[in-house]
Amino acid sequence: MKLDNLKRNPAAKWALSMFVALLLAAAATEVMLERHFRESALHDKQQQVTQQLSAYAAELSGAINNNLSLISGLAAHIGLFPDISQAEFEDYASTVFRQEPLLKNLAAAPNLIIRYIHPMAGNEAALGVDYRQLPKQMAVINTLNRRGELNLAGPLTLVQGGEAVIGRVAVFTRNDSFWGIVSAPMMTKDLYQTAGLLKDDLPIDIAIRGRDGLGQNGEVFLGDSALFADQRSIITTFSVGRGSWQMAGRPPHGWEDESNVIWVLRGAFLVIALMLLMAIASRYQQMRRDLRYQKTLQKSEALLREVGKLALVGGWQLSPQKDELVVTLWGEQTAKVLGMEYQTPSPTLNQILARFDATQAKTLKSAIIDASLGVPFDIELNFFCEKLGKCWVRIIGKPLEDTNPPYSVLGSMQDITERKRFTEKIQQQAIYDQLTGLPNRLLFQNRLSKAIAKSQRDHNKLAILFIDLDNFKPVNDNLGHSAGDRLLQSVGTRIKACVRATDTVARYSGDEFIVILHDVYDAKIAVSVAEHIIKAISQVYNIDSNHVFCGASVGISMYPDDGDNVESLVSKADQAMYGVKRSGRNGWQFFTKNMQIDSEKRHLLSTQLVTAIDKQEFSVYYQPIVDLTDNRVSKCEALVRWFRAGKQIPTDEFITLAEETGRINEIDRFVLATASEQLIALSQRLNYPISLSINVSPRVFSSKDDSLDRWLALITKASEQLDITVEITERLLIEESDRIMWVLTKLKSLGITIAIDDFGTGYSSLSYLTKFPIDIIKIDQSFIKKLGQEKIPEALTETMIDLSHKLNLEVVAEGIETLEQLNYLRHWQCDYGQGYYFNKPLPTASFIQLIEQEQRHRYT
Repeated sequence: MKLDNLKRNPAAKWALSMFVALLLAAAATEVMLERHFRESALHDKQQQVTQQLSAYAAELSGAINNNLSLISGLAAHIGLFPDISQAEFEDYASTVFRQEPLLKNLAAAPNLIIRYIHPMAGNEAALGVDYRQLPKQMAVINTLNRRGELNLAGPLTLVQGGEAVIGRVAVFTRNDSFWGIVSAPMMTKDLYQTAGLLKDDLPIDIAIRGRDGLGQNGEVFLGDSALFADQRSIITTFSVGRGSWQMAGRPPHGWEDESNVIWVLRGAFLVIALMLLMAIASRYQQMRRDLRYQKTLQKSEALLREVGKLALVGGWQLSPQKDELVVTLWGEQTAKVLGMEYQTPSPTLNQILARFDATQAKTLKSAIIDASLGVPFDIELNFFCEKLGKCWVRIIGKPLEDTNPPYSVLGSMQDITERKRFTEKIQQQAIYDQLTGLPNRLLFQNRLSKAIAKSQRDHNKLAILFIDLDNFKPVNDNLGHSAGDRLLQSVGTRIKACVRATDTVARYSGDEFIVILHDVYDAKIAVSVAEHIIKAISQVYNIDSNHVFCGASVGISMYPDDGDNVESLVSKADQAMYGVKRSGRNGWQFFTKNMQIDSEKRHLLSTQLVTAIDKQEFSVYYQPIVDLTDNRVSKCEALVRWFRAGKQIPTDEFITLAEETGRINEIDRFVLATASEQLIALSQRLNYPISLSINVSPRVFSSKDDSLDRWLALITKASEQLDITVEITERLLIEESDRIMWVLTKLKSLGITIAIDDFGTGYSSLSYLTKFPIDIIKIDQSFIKKLGQEKIPEALTETMIDLSHKLNLEVVAEGIETLEQLNYLRHWQCDYGQGYYFNKPLPTASFIQLIEQEQRHRYT
């Protein structure tokens, strides 16, 4: 169209002007929309990467720090008991590994040399390692200069092979002397597997740096280091021990938007341009073009709304009007984020503030006023929603500085409830027991520390109740661990019902619970609560249609009487609990100074016992067993004695301790090997056949190592040249396990005789005499010493002898001390006897002299 025609035709001029103007407006709109969608897509990807990266970081951090807490527990234990033995270390470590941690092993290095390690298999190469010969590791260890301070080294290659991170804790004794360190490696492969980082279909690319806990200054040890160089990568920092790691993430295909929205917008722009061009031809076409343009615009707005819904983001704007801020931009999605009904006209600022409590409303109002003066804000607030409860929202506001202040404020609101709940869940898992929902040891120690500080300020007392369940193990063994878990849940509920809401009930470990009682003005209150708890726990439980019973042993310590810190109060309550265990269980007891003395004495004796076993400081004594028909010594019982520094250690003390620590199996093997060797030599030299009776601990039948196999190998070899009797207790028969029956049958096949020791003092049924391959019963001395004094023991002894003979069992009477007792037994035709009337237990030389005398007697 010529220029003259345009001048003469205002309509054409207007049409052309409008076409150009609208074309330019459409182009500008397309550019803005394209930029908006690119930024929105980038923001969405960043949010997705942030959420996924936070989840992986939380899983990895949780896995590492949960396992590091186990190392801290061992360090605290050794700090209390620095003279820990190999057996105690093994017991403690075994308890830890029953929780199935990610630890490859637990190692303790007194004086920086690894002396203890569990499990040993596969970790032999680490035993004996001197950290002072490893400069790199020593540099890290030198930083551990405070009690309980954690350090995470690595990833690095272990001396026994494989890549791992190593957690280390410095150990200080009660007097703050440096003892050494405890450490435990966690294989990086296991950590990555637990955190889900080894999946083939990871939704994001991930890299981790911070070797040796150096955070951003550490090396990249997983993934592509280029992720940290990419400025758009999301980077999150999380703590590991006292250091930190950084995790970087980005989408697997980069940050560029791959959607078709951009092409749709560009296509829309071309359509609009074509429509504008057609408008010049006719008004009708112009009207159609306008209609199409409006439809396209509506679709674009709908698309924007859908994007906002997906991202849970809504927009808003406040503008100053007549000295107040009025809502001038408000959308359906914005109302939805705040749990409000969408309305027209827009709500007032006061209506929006009313969604929050007074404190948070004041915070939001203050932020908006500051933004109208030029200060942007980004805050997180919460409000109550009828359907969802507590909801969280992130509100961002930015001043539009296009006029003089006060400015209009443009912002967005995003629903972050799910993110907040996820974070709270991670925190919940870190400090609460996942089975019972009770505080775990970490949270308990924190609360007790605060309770001690408060009691100190208020000059009040508090009580610690250490609760250990009695007979819990049979529930797991017989009904399964799921039943055991439900029992623990029920126990936790019952304990909580026995205390005040202000008190704390925590699950300490395994079947142990612990309670903090605040403001205990009288020790009787602690006793009353303890008795209430014991009564509640002792009530029947109905689990899987089974009636289950268990009791509780409760130890009590008081602040400040028994200690002024967490470790002391818990340790002393624990000692009191074990006092209850030793005195019969299912009761309560306060800590006493005698318990501390006994504990220290037992600890010293335990240490000496380990040395005695290693150096074979034990001796074998022999007590003659006499055939009551001809007064000939035909048998002897081998007994162990321990002399240290010229003094005899009471047998009942060290045998009980050896039973508790698991060292009794080594003592039994020593007695068997020594006694069989000496008696075989004696019998061959004097041509005097004599039978050997040996005692065996019930622990060997339930041992998880090779103790039973080694004992069977020894007794099998000895039985080829010696007549042997194995003495077992009634308690062993009560267990009625297949393993016990197999061992007894095996012994019988070797020609070995089985005797029940201390018969009549246990709880076994007479049916056991026929069910098991028993040959001899040994009547306990508590019956024998009352012969000639009380009628009931006499009747019981005579009945036991008569019944045994009718069952073709031989009888040995223990503890014969007088001729009168011997005459009774001979009258009842008892087969054998032993006791001080004949001879006390004799050392080897004296026993040989006795047998030599017996032999001379035999041939005169």
